[in-house]
Amino acid sequence: MYRPAPIDNSHLRLGPEWADTIETLARNLHELRSRRMLAEGWRYGPRHAEADRATPLLVPFDDLPESVRESERENAVETLKTVLALGGSVSAPAARPPDTAGVPDLLESWDAHGGQALTLERHRELGDRANALGECLVACDIADEGLKRWPGDRRLRQIRALALARMGSHEQAREILSELGGESGDDEETAGLLARTYKDLWLKSGDPKDLERACQAYEQAYRQAPERYWTGINAATLAFVKGDREKAGTIASRVRDDCGRMLGDASRGDAYWLTGTIAEASLLAGDFDEAERRYTEASNLAADDFGHLAATWRNVRILTPHLPPEIASRVEAALRMPRVAVFTGHRVDEPGRAQPRFPQAAAGAVGEAIRSRLAALNARVGYASAACGGDILFLEAMQAVGGRTHVVLPCREDQFVQESVAPAGGDWVERFRRVMRAADEILVASDERITVGSVAYEYANEVLHGLATARARQFGTELVRMAVWDGRPAELRGGTAEVASRWQAGGHAVDVIDPLGLAGLPPAAAATGKPPATDAVATPAESAFGSEIRAMIFADAYHFSKLGEAQVPVFIESFLGPVADLLRETQPGPVFRNTWGDGLFFVFERAADAGRFALRLAERIARLDRRAVGLPETIALRIALHVGPVYRFADRIIGQPNFIGSHVNRAARIEPVTPPGQVYGSYAFAALAALETPGEFTCDYVGRIPLAKGFGEFAMYRVQAG
Repeated sequence: MYRPAPIDNSHLRLGPEWADTIETLARNLHELRSRRMLAEGWRYGPRHAEADRATPLLVPFDDLPESVRESERENAVETLKTVLALGGSVSAPAARPPDTAGVPDLLESWDAHGGQALTLERHRELGDRANALGECLVACDIADEGLKRWPGDRRLRQIRALALARMGSHEQAREILSELGGESGDDEETAGLLARTYKDLWLKSGDPKDLERACQAYEQAYRQAPERYWTGINAATLAFVKGDREKAGTIASRVRDDCGRMLGDASRGDAYWLTGTIAEASLLAGDFDEAERRYTEASNLAADDFGHLAATWRNVRILTPHLPPEIASRVEAALRMPRVAVFTGHRVDEPGRAQPRFPQAAAGAVGEAIRSRLAALNARVGYASAACGGDILFLEAMQAVGGRTHVVLPCREDQFVQESVAPAGGDWVERFRRVMRAADEILVASDERITVGSVAYEYANEVLHGLATARARQFGTELVRMAVWDGRPAELRGGTAEVASRWQAGGHAVDVIDPLGLAGLPPAAAATGKPPATDAVATPAESAFGSEIRAMIFADAYHFSKLGEAQVPVFIESFLGPVADLLRETQPGPVFRNTWGDGLFFVFERAADAGRFALRLAERIARLDRRAVGLPETIALRIALHVGPVYRFADRIIGQPNFIGSHVNRAARIEPVTPPGQVYGSYAFAALAALETPGEFTCDYVGRIPLAKGFGEFAMYRVQAG
């Protein structure tokens, strides 16, 4: 038998610039092979499956042992080298420059080294880019990591302050900037950022004195450095709002002339700011046609720099109440600030389903309908889970229109795929991998899905909604709620119908896409057959256990262990006594309370109730005159807040209902890393509190902090009254 000689490609070498191409090709070859094998009867399964040996199991690329993945990469390298040896042409894609990289590129650049191997200049570049994209948490994390190595770096501290200010942590930002100003006098960047925090204070308080202070701060910063046109335009805008139109016009005219001269030689990033500033100056001067044209240009230049767009949009919203309504509408339409979308949707029907809900054949039409709606609504930031069907179609559509995708999974990825993706077939697993690789953020609400009830899915949905609400508020834009839903009422908690119905009950419009209508089938109300299944995963009967979403507080007395025996009765009477008094006064109170020594544990039904109690508790203990009662000055409470799904059970030891589960453990691990006298909360608390009582709490991001006892690293917030 004739066998052709192998192609000699040994003289070819592929440099490090090929790494991404090799990884993509290796992954693609593996998934193409898997697709063929699925048609032959293989199926996806756990990596170490012991059962059902008769049916061979496929393993997704990301779950392969590293040695096998490396073998796949070697095959990809040989494939590329053979193409080149045969005279073909293949080019490694050029890396996108830092000022145009999107969030996945930014995170890949950051995660590749964990920040450890990056230079100071690269930390600054990535921090600036994260702020431009509106990814303020990422900007904070980058700045924090850099400040561990270069603790005094001025630029990194400014990056962190800007990110905090954009997230609404105005006091925290002002503290950083005041420190910078006190060290070596205000440079123009610090002075401008500090003026921004005064403007934030005025926007929150509405006090004319705060407006005057902000206006003076911007004017001073502009006089200090006239080339910093952005301080000038803010001074002009605030003068306009204050009623000093003459001063506003004088400053705006000068700023517009300066920006016009600089625009011709500007880079893309500078061109955005210059164009947006000319637009705002034109608005102040009453040249509305020019303002509209320039805002349109700025919107086109911004691309996916939503952080920059949000800063421009914020000043537009300050001015629009002082403009004729028709002018305000024209400006808002020209700038086109992207909307944020949160999604819920049915999974596609599994084979043999008696009563159709989302037929597989309708997936293409549903995906196209989602994409059309996103484009029409200008929704460019999306929050969803990633189950087969609606979720994945939404993520694909959002990524196709150039938007950002934030994914919240109710449990670990492998468990989620097995329960909510793989049952629909290997093609959906492949699509799941693709949207996850392109996602800008992935959060796992619980390491393991709670096994009683569907509360884990309800929890993930609530976190999704809360995070989307907070992001829309940060951008100052509208939140769009979208559902792929057949219209049937909810039967169990955690599914699409329950989520969409709850949104509607809250007075929110829901943009509904009916998969049955797109499939040409009769409406759900006319369908007959067995009752439809919920999107949540079926679970065992509750028996003695129940599952609930609850807010938890853990607190302990810092330096309690240093008390002498004679001080313990004083501690119980004078330190714990006020806690007991507060509990009696609190309505609604906790549904569970416990104490051991100096440790306190409270469970509340709602995040907002727990947050209020935690802040009142911190305030009451802070007022305690420790010296007068004979306690050390250093003794203080550390208070931790978290919300999550927990088991409720009848505790036969203490004779009352109790709560247990991994989220109780997580709350307990937050408390030891909380500074004395402060209240720290998890991202879940921040999200659900924003959903329940918008604006009541200020959650200042403090960074990703390793929790006690090796419990992992989590985003933490300092919680204060709003």
